[in-house]
Amino acid sequence: MSLVEIKDLKVHYPIRSGFWNRVTDSVKAVDGITFNIEAGETYGLVGESGSGKSTTGKSVVGLEKVTSGSIMYNGKDITERANRRKLDYNRDVQMIFQDSLSSLNPRKRIEDIIAEPLRNFEHLSKEDEKLRVLQLLDIVGLDADALYKYPTNSLVVNDNELGLLAPLLPTPSSSSLMNLSRLWTCPCKHRC
Repeated sequence: MSLVEIKDLKVHYPIRSGFWNRVTDSVKAVDGITFNIEAGETYGLVGESGSGKSTTGKSVVGLEKVTSGSIMYNGKDITERANRRKLDYNRDVQMIFQDSLSSLNPRKRIEDIIAEPLRNFEHLSKEDEKLRVLQLLDIVGLDADALYKYPTNSLVVNDNELGLLAPLLPTPSSSSLMNLSRLWTCPCKHRC
């Protein structure tokens, strides 16, 4: 059995028009994609700009509403929000955004950004929380002095280092990783 099974996934956005604002058509951002993700494997989703790569990724992690199809996680359907809650899906499956820095609150220190999911999921003592944060910083090659800096401080980090911490935070052994930084289309004319 696959870790994640996506079957006939469709994400359509309604187009409304007219005086009564009725749905007259829809944009088919994703229309019938099927694939499996095996545990411990690395996958890439490649396509042209506007082909639905990001929408697919966001649907898999629960950030986009699925029009139809199913997303199975360890054999259980997580298309419905209630099922995701029961399975701790949002804790176990994390996403790294293409521009990690824009997803970080510039008013929070690195320590607070990293500790927030630990507070939500782990419920550690203050001392254990700080030790865990230091351990995570070490994993991505940051010094302890980064704790008291802000993500916008260019001396602190490459934003991807902090972004890589997301899947490690709650449960490093069981986390899955949906890395949307690799779901990109080359802007140059050479189509890299």
